[in-house]
Amino acid sequence: MDDVNKTLTENQEAYKLTIVQKRLKALGILFLLFFAAIVVKLFWIQVVRGESYLTRAADQRQYVFQSSVARGQIFDRNMIPFTDRELKKFIAVTEYVTDKSATAEVVGRAAGVSKEEVLALMKDTSQPIELKAKDFSNKDIESIEKGMVKGVSILEKKIRYSEESLARHVIGYIGKSDLNGVMGIEKSMNNILVQDGGERIVAIVDSHKNVIPSLGFRKVETNGENVKLGIKLTLDFHIQKIVEDVLKENEINGSAVIMDIKSGDILAMASTPDFEPNNVGNYLNSKNDELINKAIAAYDLGSIFKTIVAAAAIENNIIEEGETFICEGQIESNNKVIKCATHSSHDNRPITFEEAFALSCNTTFVKVGTRVGADKILEMAKRMGFSEKQCSELLEEKPGYLPTVREEGIGNISIGQGKIQVTPLQVTTMMATIANNGIKNMPSIVDSVVDSDSGTTIQTMSRSKPAMVLNTSTVSPLKEMLQAVTTEGTGKQANMDDFGGSSGKTSSAETGIKSGDVLHGWFAGFVPSDKPQYAITVFVYDGKSGGKAAAPIFKKIAYRIFTEYKPVN
Repeated sequence: MDDVNKTLTENQEAYKLTIVQKRLKALGILFLLFFAAIVVKLFWIQVVRGESYLTRAADQRQYVFQSSVARGQIFDRNMIPFTDRELKKFIAVTEYVTDKSATAEVVGRAAGVSKEEVLALMKDTSQPIELKAKDFSNKDIESIEKGMVKGVSILEKKIRYSEESLARHVIGYIGKSDLNGVMGIEKSMNNILVQDGGERIVAIVDSHKNVIPSLGFRKVETNGENVKLGIKLTLDFHIQKIVEDVLKENEINGSAVIMDIKSGDILAMASTPDFEPNNVGNYLNSKNDELINKAIAAYDLGSIFKTIVAAAAIENNIIEEGETFICEGQIESNNKVIKCATHSSHDNRPITFEEAFALSCNTTFVKVGTRVGADKILEMAKRMGFSEKQCSELLEEKPGYLPTVREEGIGNISIGQGKIQVTPLQVTTMMATIANNGIKNMPSIVDSVVDSDSGTTIQTMSRSKPAMVLNTSTVSPLKEMLQAVTTEGTGKQANMDDFGGSSGKTSSAETGIKSGDVLHGWFAGFVPSDKPQYAITVFVYDGKSGGKAAAPIFKKIAYRIFTEYKPVN
């Protein structure tokens, strides 16, 4: 009986153990299923729905301001920046303001404007507003910086274009909405200059878009993956400033270009009147052409074109040695009477071809041009770069225009009038070619792509090979004729004997604008005459006389370069 009871007990214990094991096994399975469910849920959250949840999380951080433009800098040839030169404080007023009236009062004092002006700007609460701080030591600014004014923050940012910025027509500007280049180097080099990253002011908010008190506003650096690339130009900051100062001091409506004769580098390019890159909208309906870069726009040329005619005449041996000409004051060509504006300087006396060039005698050049022929003259003009763009990085550049013989008679072609149109850059290229003994360099304005932070060269821009376009036998007499213009001809106001002499040619170009009342004034040439360094062109819109309006500006620019400029070795 005891054995039976013992066996029964053992069976009961075994049964109980089996039950416990089964329950543990079931619990284990349930635990594994629970753990698997968690893994699946995490996979669903992080992988399948990860992007969606990330977006929701990001929505809790409301980006308020872009503090600095994520854009590479533009430098001069010596790595002096043209852009991002100035750091300023701004007051950022967001939609999280609680007391508009009190906030507007503090912000107004900090910005140096009225409370009413700030309230007017705050009407559209969905858009943040930005006001320039009056000064850096303002007490109200200090209060804002300490977080004492809710919904308002102070940010420091580099100003892309400062009030004193140079080379505005060359640099151009960027659009306010998409920050892409709209004009100038900003446009042509946009793919290189545009970068990821930048600095932003961020408001940390809850699900109801209320600012979280413990977090508030923060400055966040958003770094891009790539090196911040910049553009190094051939422009020289100091020469550019000299040119702009001279044009503005003399209230010139026009342009000036300076080119390094040996390399073809554009050292300065200025156009006046200027514009403010931060307020481009103010000029869209203006009649003063502030947004036009006159250095690369096409205009009627006039007598500077006689340089082309002279080159063609010399190269084709048209002029006999010692030959002289008589100017009767006017000449008929293609049923059109062409007058000589400088007739009184050589009235009824024989003049040589060289004198005719120096005194800009129209009748002599009609006679010479007729001998040379329009085809050879226009072919010489094309060799010099007329009717074709010179600089690929300046997208706004115009090619100018050379008419055919059928369109324009030989009379007008011989003196550069009629339909002939050229740009100041093209004229500068021609003068640089003559000064460089007939070797033509295509103008360059972009030197290289650089690392904006370190200045290290990433890529040097390719250049066209120099080309011999004039014979040495043509260049030598042409140089002498150009120098004679400043010593005994129409360009005496550009004479610079104290600095090795100057060479060039004047123009007073008829335009047909306002019934012929508008006459453009030009002077183009190079300095010094004995050892040429700089080719310079000055264009004065409606300047009337090249000798009186443009030649003095040429001299002032050259003089200041020789006396003030110290090149970086």
